[in-house]
Amino acid sequence: MRHLAQQIFSAHPQTVRAARDFAVQALDSWGGCRRDDDIRLCVSELAGNAVQHGSPDGRTYLVRLVRHQYCLHVEVHDSARHFAVRIPPASPNAEAGRGMHIVQELCDDWGVQALTGKGKAVWTCFRRPEAHTSRCSCTP
Repeated sequence: MRHLAQQIFSAHPQTVRAARDFAVQALDSWGGCRRDDDIRLCVSELAGNAVQHGSPDGRTYLVRLVRHQYCLHVEVHDSARHFAVRIPPASPNAEAGRGMHIVQELCDDWGVQALTGKGKAVWTCFRRPEAHTSRCSCTP
């Protein structure tokens, strides 16, 4: 069984909360998830990065959640011309730059995929408790 929810947001800081709320509503409509908090935080970080780094000039970004049988796949698409996701070295004194470190710790797998045309999708995958594998089966 596969469920899909997606929504486009304008690239303004105020929409990060709306993206997070959208993800929570999708999860709730599918019966909830034991990893709601992890997923909510990762959506916030990825949406924030799309607003700050990936969608210049007020363009839009897309949040997509796909629930597969054994995992939940989260994607945030942006229109950045650059493909790389920079993860700065962790520093206890830094005031920023921890977002992708948090994402790495909370999800089971993640990556970046170039989109047709321009832009990229940063994706994360969360295994469901009933998964029979140590790796996510929904990675692109």
